[in-house]
Amino acid sequence: MPGPIPPLPAALARAALDSISDAILVVGSGGQVLHLNPAAEEFFSRSRERAAELPASSLPGGAQLAMLAERVRLAQESQSSDFPSPRDPGVSISVEASPLFDGPSCVGAVILLRTPRVVERALDFEALAAGLAHEIKNPLAGLQGSAELLAREAEGSARDYAQVIAREARRVDGLVRELLDLARPAALHRAPVDVHDVVGDVRVLARGIPGADRVSFLERYDPSLPQVHGDDEKLTQVILNLVRNALDAVAGLPSPQIVLETAVASLRVRAANGRTRPLARISVQDNGPGIPEPMLARLFTPFATSKPHGTGLGLAISRRIVEAHGGRIEVKNRAGGGAEANVYLPLGLR
Repeated sequence: MPGPIPPLPAALARAALDSISDAILVVGSGGQVLHLNPAAEEFFSRSRERAAELPASSLPGGAQLAMLAERVRLAQESQSSDFPSPRDPGVSISVEASPLFDGPSCVGAVILLRTPRVVERALDFEALAAGLAHEIKNPLAGLQGSAELLAREAEGSARDYAQVIAREARRVDGLVRELLDLARPAALHRAPVDVHDVVGDVRVLARGIPGADRVSFLERYDPSLPQVHGDDEKLTQVILNLVRNALDAVAGLPSPQIVLETAVASLRVRAANGRTRPLARISVQDNGPGIPEPMLARLFTPFATSKPHGTGLGLAISRRIVEAHGGRIEVKNRAGGGAEANVYLPLGLR
């Protein structure tokens, strides 16, 4: 007869949880966080170290999860439910909770969170955007050229009208270009990139933006931050877009201020081989009025904007570029006022 199966070592048990690609939260009998696997660290934007021993209810969207964990612990039966995602309330996540047993005693709950895949819907949108952009681009070029020619030859009010048509045609052409940027995959030309060079280039470019000369820029950099493997032009596009948004937010304030910050993030990202990698964090913070709560959930939705002349495509394009780098981008309101945009990029050259 074979002997009893030896217990699984704690380190191996933790490694097994960490190797699972879905987010897993382990909650103790007192409602405290016992463990977050790397996917859960990314999902909640909390490191394991920061979350350990805190109430599960303190996590983003954690109140419902804490109640579910308590129900499972008391009933000692698995339960499942669907909750709004704390990162995007418009997206529903599937949650499965099971009791955690230590011998005969139930000592907590293990919660698994799955976000539905929206690849097919995204591809449909991309095809629609690309098709519309191509169909509009050719007649638009003819309209713009004719209006500019008419503006040179016409006189009086006819010339004014032609100039308006040409100006609006240029604006629509810019929108079409943004649609094409959103519809096309973000092709990257990767090389070793110092993120401080990227931020420095953005500071130079920002000087030419109207109103930037009134703004106080503060720089808080971690000089020891390693390089990332990325496309410096695309990353410059992302950070410049975030700085433009910050400039819009502080316009008209008596003491406008924007903080540019870099650091090694407390989060880690899971690579394709299952291992985790550290992340660089590039942060753009402003002291503006903040973002209305209803708009926060829609920030990365194409055409969602609170700007009177905005297209709502800048953040959607920025997210596509950052995700193509294997990173993530988040925008939130700061506790002390204003907004904060964080770009997370995997560190290292491979």
